[in-house]
This record gives sequence, C-alpha cells and structure tokens, in this order.
Amino acid sequence: MKTVFHVADGADDIQDAAIRYAKGIFHDESVEMDAVAVVVNASGIELVRSDSDYAEEVAELSEGAVQFVACEKSMQAAGLTPDDILDVAETAPTSVGELTRRQEDGYHYIKVP
Repeated sequence: MKTVFHVADGADDIQDAAIRYAKGIFHDESVEMDAVAVVVNASGIELVRSDSDYAEEVAELSEGAVQFVACEKSMQAAGLTPDDILDVAETAPTSVGELTRRQEDGYHYIKVP
C-alpha cells in the first residue's frame, strides 16, 4: 500500500502531526506500507526548510521509505530556493500536480489537519 500525506500548514501542531503520521503508519500492523510521501505546500513548506525544527526527523524518515516533496510554487512565493530546503527533500512544480500524480500511481491521500 502507498500513502501520500499533504501538509499545507506551518503551525507547530500540524508539523508535529505530519511527523507522527509518517512514523506511525509503519507501526500499524494492519497495513503493509510500500511507500509513503509527504507533499508540502503553502506554509507547510516549513517542514522541509533547512532550518526546520524537524530537520532531524525528516532526515531520519527519508532514510527509510518516506519521500518529502516541496512545492516549487510555494517555495517561490516564500522567496525560497532549493538551497533553502533540506537536501533530502525533492521538489515538484506544483503540489496539486504532485498529489494528482501520486494518486494516479495508487497512493492513498491523507490531508494532515
């Protein structure tokens, strides 16, 4: 099974939830996870900034089966360049395009509150 989490909010409680969900899904014995992606846009981009409070957790999760993808449109709107985000994070032209592609590839969509 494949899951994509969508994070569009930079609030601490939302960022915490994104990390918890990405970690926790692998501890649920009722589902067999093949891949997990976390797509960030709007202020959710804070999760993958190089100075993120969650940089260590993002790097740790990236070593496993979790991909982090930042929306380039959101990066531009925030005045960020690829150098401003964590090396482990990929980028996509738009979050909606990335989410659509992932769902077409069989990922199940979960919006992080």
